[in-house]
Amino acid sequence: MQTNNTFKFVIVGGGTAGLIAASYLATAFKENTEIVLIYDHNNPGIGVGESLTPIFKQFLNDTKITQAELIKNVSATVKIGLKFKNWLNDGKSFCHGFNQFNSERWGIRAAYDIVNNNYDGDCLYSSEYFEKGIIPSPTIKSIHGNALHIDATLLSRFIENKFKDKITIIDDVVVDVVKSKNNIKEVILKNRGIVKGDFFIDASGFQCVLMKHMNNSWVDKSKQLPINRFIPNPVPTTHNDNIPPYTISEATDSGWILQVPLQHRWGTGYLYCSDFTTDEQAHDKFSIWSKENYNFKVTSHSVLKFKSGYWKDQWVGNCLVTGLASGFAEPLEATNIHHTITQLIKFCNIFNYTILEQDRVIYNNAQRELYENIYTYLGFCYTTGRTDSEFWKYMTNNIPGNIKQLLEKAENDYLNADCVDGVMFMYENFTCVASGLKKFNTNKIKDILIRKGLYNIGKNLSYKLRQDRLEQIKHSINHKSYIDSIVK
Repeated sequence: MQTNNTFKFVIVGGGTAGLIAASYLATAFKENTEIVLIYDHNNPGIGVGESLTPIFKQFLNDTKITQAELIKNVSATVKIGLKFKNWLNDGKSFCHGFNQFNSERWGIRAAYDIVNNNYDGDCLYSSEYFEKGIIPSPTIKSIHGNALHIDATLLSRFIENKFKDKITIIDDVVVDVVKSKNNIKEVILKNRGIVKGDFFIDASGFQCVLMKHMNNSWVDKSKQLPINRFIPNPVPTTHNDNIPPYTISEATDSGWILQVPLQHRWGTGYLYCSDFTTDEQAHDKFSIWSKENYNFKVTSHSVLKFKSGYWKDQWVGNCLVTGLASGFAEPLEATNIHHTITQLIKFCNIFNYTILEQDRVIYNNAQRELYENIYTYLGFCYTTGRTDSEFWKYMTNNIPGNIKQLLEKAENDYLNADCVDGVMFMYENFTCVASGLKKFNTNKIKDILIRKGLYNIGKNLSYKLRQDRLEQIKHSINHKSYIDSIVK
């Protein structure tokens, strides 16, 4: 029974972002709080974002959902990182694993390994994990981090069912928004009519059903990251004896192809820019690739359109925007669900039932800082120097100033904590990509280490990492065997 002091959250959108918001609010705000989730059950979400980051583990811990539950119910698999394939147009690959050390001393270690051609990432996940399809045993206490691959549609419905007794779900469509000054007073639904609330969360995807009515502005990043189209194509598979514990990003002449290994299928999709290729050309190229790699026809004729950028203020009045509605950065490093979770964590930590301007300022500044960090890192990934197509010529000839400065640093020095003021992506992440894209001058780095008396320190740290990796690998298990043991 609702009391006079019940605080009412109204969430619009029933996709991944909407259900993450509903479940997290239900976990953080328990007494005298009502959570209403409005979405059209005929249009629950677009179902992208199947590759996650380790922050998803915090969401699972906070909401009391286990990894095993997701492996059993949403076709989840373990993810330890991302494999970049053919980004230098040479057919070769390099890996970006999780569990960055975030220590200046490890920057010295990385520099030593780069100089001696021994660099194998900045984490305990050496390339051996990627090559053999193995993961650290979950029964061994370790500092390693991992994430998951999930079927986003199944995840949304799983969370909805698990929290159905803690949230009120309305199957309807918002047709109008009624405001009082710059606050939302109520939303008008197609069938149900008026729904009032104290605080509103827009998780409606690219439609931005609520935020488009607020006094806000859009920060356009499409010149920096021009990819704006996605053709999805799920490929059924049994994976035989191996499930890769990583996402694959395979570069093409006009973008890249996403490959996410789930238990029952590969989630593949072609990401490209319509300024450099038509939808028909992209579909034809994707079809050829899919036939060659999976012997599977591209059956999808849908094209998801998006634009890189974000709302300048993520919290306006009594309205918060989250998920794809808040902004979009292409899914190269699975940043969108990561950002959704950080948004909800930050909001729940800062919000105490009263809308305060200071809270909004702190929150919005934090979100802008995160978005800018993401765009800087993603832009850095495109500094391949390729000129073999119009798309790559554009990316090579239109590098933003801040990324040029990072490249100059990499070409004359090793990267450290002072180079990148990261929120999500730290200097270790940039080091991994810079190494994979062959940006470092090993002679200069070696000279710097020797001049500063750091060469032997780097050598000792390199030895320690190798020993840690040898110990870690002893406790590894086959990824598919682990998945099968839980499913069965």
